[in-house]
Amino acid sequence: MKKLWFPLCMLLLFLFCISHPAEAIPGAAAGLSLWYCTVLPTLLPCIVLSSYLISTELVKKLPPGPFAFVIGWFCGYPMGAKAIADLYKTGRLSREDGNLLLILCCEPSPMFLTGFLCTGMLHLPILQVLPCLIAIYLPPVLCYGAAMAVRHRKPGTSRHYAPTDTERSDSLPENERSGGILASFLRFEGAMMDGFLVIAKIGGYLMFFTMLSYFFRDRCPIPLLNTLVPGLLEMTSGIAFTVQSGLSRTLVVALCFTYTAFGGLSGLAQTASVLGRTPLSKRSYLFWKLLQASMTFAILFLLFPFLQA
Repeated sequence: MKKLWFPLCMLLLFLFCISHPAEAIPGAAAGLSLWYCTVLPTLLPCIVLSSYLISTELVKKLPPGPFAFVIGWFCGYPMGAKAIADLYKTGRLSREDGNLLLILCCEPSPMFLTGFLCTGMLHLPILQVLPCLIAIYLPPVLCYGAAMAVRHRKPGTSRHYAPTDTERSDSLPENERSGGILASFLRFEGAMMDGFLVIAKIGGYLMFFTMLSYFFRDRCPIPLLNTLVPGLLEMTSGIAFTVQSGLSRTLVVALCFTYTAFGGLSGLAQTASVLGRTPLSKRSYLFWKLLQASMTFAILFLLFPFLQA
């Protein structure tokens, strides 16, 4: 049965596209518009440049953790996971270190939060923006600290094998192992082709999950569920639907930031895609994102009424 659930979901999505074109077409158009107008110009240069830099001697001299942290926090989903996967493949991170960094380095970018969410959708005054940002970024720090404390308490924690730089370079073509401008150009070209593949996958996930979010909108007589399900599927659609839902201001703000902290199932699929066939744990990533989103909701639901006073 486990092998059938995904094909069954795809069959239901196919039937939805055929039976509800009035919702499927606008949903697909909204997802592709978001990808083309926002995600493509924002993420593609970051994907290409970060992938190339990881292969250079310049970044190899830097600690891998801070590099993944900067990429993940300032570029947004799923760039942190992409950087961690690339660092693992090049032998810079062990499996355990990579799983720990996934807790900390996979977050929405400050530009998305301040530009799209705080200003564009919620119209928050400046004094309310900082506490909301803290509610997003504090939970992953706390979760990372807790995971590190648990790890240090385990005696003899083993470090899982990751390929070394030498082993990886031996598998490269001769013209890429040699130095010089040609080798740098070939590495950049490889990073660019990898970036095109990753950004195309992200566009596909955005399209399909936005279609699903449009389908589930207004399907339930309970207003909260009409926004909750789309938000858990695709965060930008869920945010737009929640703002228009007529729920209380506190609940609207708490839900919008919760969707953003979680990233939606679309963000989870994008993260799983960039992690590829590495042994980095997608299940662990899902657990920590759910915990972080729950903490974000609790902080804002309790704190935001005082911010409005």
